[in-house]
Amino acid sequence: MKVLVTGVSGLIGSALASELTVQGHEVLGVSRVPATAAIGWKDVTPSLMNNIDAVVNLAGETISGRWTDAKKRLITKSRLDATETVTEAIRQSEHPPTVLIQASASGYYGSRGDEALVESSSSGSDFLAELCRKWETAAAPVTAVNTRLVLARFSVVLASEGGALKRLKTVTRLGISGPLGTGRQWWSWISLHDAVRAILHLLENDISGPVNVASAQPQRQRAFTKTLGTVLRRPALLPAPRIAIKAALGEMGESLLLHSARLQPSVLSAEGFEFRDGDLEHALRRILGI
Repeated sequence: MKVLVTGVSGLIGSALASELTVQGHEVLGVSRVPATAAIGWKDVTPSLMNNIDAVVNLAGETISGRWTDAKKRLITKSRLDATETVTEAIRQSEHPPTVLIQASASGYYGSRGDEALVESSSSGSDFLAELCRKWETAAAPVTAVNTRLVLARFSVVLASEGGALKRLKTVTRLGISGPLGTGRQWWSWISLHDAVRAILHLLENDISGPVNVASAQPQRQRAFTKTLGTVLRRPALLPAPRIAIKAALGEMGESLLLHSARLQPSVLSAEGFEFRDGDLEHALRRILGI
């Protein structure tokens, strides 16, 4: 299978490209700064798509950093521009790819307290929810040419080499971690290993529509922090009040740290996907080599 991976230099993209190659697939990466093994966005054309079996679109500006109006525009534009480029190339190709796996995020649902969120749950109303709706909508036209569309709603991806866990590990080892706000908000997560395996599962099976890419065992933030502290042998007792998080990080901090999203991977579970890293402590110990 020949797979086009956009955002190939990112955390998920690089791991996915590596695993696809190991399994004998041909990978063509797309990056804003093409290296030897990648092409640029100007090369994503209908003629290119004629020779592609599957597309995984992971491209987008990082959401880390204070969300000024300019930052929000950049986050939105990067995702929509990339998705529209991919979608239009697929639609205009003579032999379109059989499947497009389009990245989305758990932010689609907004902050929902203790509600268990499955793929049919309604969307939220904040910036991330609106962004995810636009992102998913931008990919929808590929269904007109019978390309199977999967909307992969990623939860927090845990990996030693980057992402949220790298920052959490640092503050925990410094002994300055603890409950954020009330600590009762739900954090949904998945290991990078399982996230890549889930994408492969979605490529290989006839699944379409939204899919929650998340462990079946979300954790309340307080419990997540305590477990990480246990693994690193550090206390996790210093609370960070909501007002302090909002003052320091603004809307970004509130959305990523204080909002509650209790995702359930109902589609993956129904389609026979088995998590290798289902238990948080086991996952953290494997990821961190402890």
